[in-house]
Amino acid sequence: MSYEVILATYNGERYIRTQVESILAQSIKPSRIIIRDDGSTDKTLSVLQELQNESDVDIKIISDGFNLGYIKNFEKLSEYVEAEFVFFSDQDDIWVERKAETLLTVFTSRNEANVVFSDAYLVNNNLQKLGTLWEHVKFIPESGKIKLEKILLNNVVTGATMAVRKSFLVSVMPFPAKIPHDYWLASNACASESLIPVEEKLILYRQHENNQIGAKKSSLTDKLKAIFDANKRKKRIAHYREVYDLVHGLDKLQRNANMNDLSKDIFDYLNCVNAIYGGAIFEGEKGKSLPSALLSPGYSKYTTKQSFVRDFLDGIIIRMNLS
Repeated sequence: MSYEVILATYNGERYIRTQVESILAQSIKPSRIIIRDDGSTDKTLSVLQELQNESDVDIKIISDGFNLGYIKNFEKLSEYVEAEFVFFSDQDDIWVERKAETLLTVFTSRNEANVVFSDAYLVNNNLQKLGTLWEHVKFIPESGKIKLEKILLNNVVTGATMAVRKSFLVSVMPFPAKIPHDYWLASNACASESLIPVEEKLILYRQHENNQIGAKKSSLTDKLKAIFDANKRKKRIAHYREVYDLVHGLDKLQRNANMNDLSKDIFDYLNCVNAIYGGAIFEGEKGKSLPSALLSPGYSKYTTKQSFVRDFLDGIIIRMNLS
């Protein structure tokens, strides 16, 4: 079973050799590794060229000098894929030796599978384990299918753990410019009931200052500081905008009754969120008062205790012009 790996790099000289060597050490080797550098100013390209000369696996290096950003970098890489299956890779992780073999087995046994993803160990720069990815994002695989609304509101699929069927990849391109590629692929696969989780931890997912998803447990004080942090608030607003753009894009691509009903419910929820945040999410209705938005059935359907408190305090701070 043939597969290729697409790998996006940008100033990754410190870890890129270890990442590529872990791919080359797979129990089933890739037919090709396709790497596009996004305009690195360090020695990333030199390291890649050394690996290319040393390897008996075909390594294609694309360096056109343009900085596209990671979403469009992966889109450009996807255009070069020829194999039936493609694995996405970051530049600073380490693959477990049987990662490719394990995920390919799922494609063999599950004909409906279009996107397969796994759990991962979170590690620091010294590769000390900090916990697991699914623990951090609070994802527990259910016996049935993954609910689309869970993916839409809180993506649990990390691109570095993901393998995709090429025919499916082509069907959902191009990637929307403002939506992370893994978020887009996972949502479309979930909408078509072809998203498959694998509970094994198949990569060491490195956490450092340039790639931080907050693996450390936060104290109550840290959480309160985050609520009053203007930059954190901007990130929350940006996330809601992503959800809004994603549902719009998904609604156009996945035309079915279930998607139509779900998108209506999500838009109702987002209308309430938009009112809470004073119209900062999108242009549209923002006339609801803070209490009416927070108490709306459309909002309560998808909010959690944590997000309710966070949105409530954000709404007050915005209205008091404290940030």
